[in-house]
Amino acid sequence: MKPLANSFNNFRQGRINSRAEARKQLVLRNNLEKRFFRQLTSLFNKFVNTNLYLYKEFGQYEPSVAEQRLNEEFMPLMLAHYKRTFKAMYNFDEDRVQSRKADDTFVFGRSIDFENIVSQYFATRELILTGISSRLALRISNLIEQGRLDDLTLPQIAKLVSEKFKAIGRSRAAVIARTETHNAASFANHSYHQTVQQDLGMKMLKQWVATGDARTRPAHSTANGQTVDMDEDFIVGGMPMSFAGDSKGGAKNVVNCRCVIIYVDEQDIIE
Repeated sequence: MKPLANSFNNFRQGRINSRAEARKQLVLRNNLEKRFFRQLTSLFNKFVNTNLYLYKEFGQYEPSVAEQRLNEEFMPLMLAHYKRTFKAMYNFDEDRVQSRKADDTFVFGRSIDFENIVSQYFATRELILTGISSRLALRISNLIEQGRLDDLTLPQIAKLVSEKFKAIGRSRAAVIARTETHNAASFANHSYHQTVQQDLGMKMLKQWVATGDARTRPAHSTANGQTVDMDEDFIVGGMPMSFAGDSKGGAKNVVNCRCVIIYVDEQDIIE
């Protein structure tokens, strides 16, 4: 294994184009998001179809039972997606290090307890994910009640629920796929560079890079270019955030966020 001093020097990047670096990350994240959107859409369609079949057969619908049934597939799917996203981001960061001829097992293969850190992250999201399942199950219940109030027959209610929920499910799948992919990727990127700083004893900086399109929040556009020490928080919309997607920022700063954080050695120059 190379001396840490050599790894330290190899990690330095010199001049960094923050926009170019952010675009590279977004390509990876967007591909992960698209794949996950398809998986979620398929799951939510299966969810509504199964519950409508049972409703037409037995004339009953229990939101709590439907929620439990959804969680049996939704939670493992979420955990698998987090693992895929973390691994993709760690490998992305590792490739950037190896391209500068650092150790072959620089951080990902040597210092990070992958399974443990993904499990810890999943635990921080579990309550939020359970809330998603609960709300989806309740939406079906509300649609069924709407049909009953309108004196619709069971087949008519089933048709109403199917038509409306599939649009709801697709919309929710898009938000979940985007939010959970980008947040998990941001957390993984942050944890990787925390390990770099700890292993090499180097001082790192991080810069907030907003996507900069019509969908970017005004507060995130304002935060663009903000640079702080690795262990400090950004201030985004008046809220402290360690990285893009950090739950400390609240839903207004987290849901649908596509911002990227660039991590550099303090001697690098960010352009």
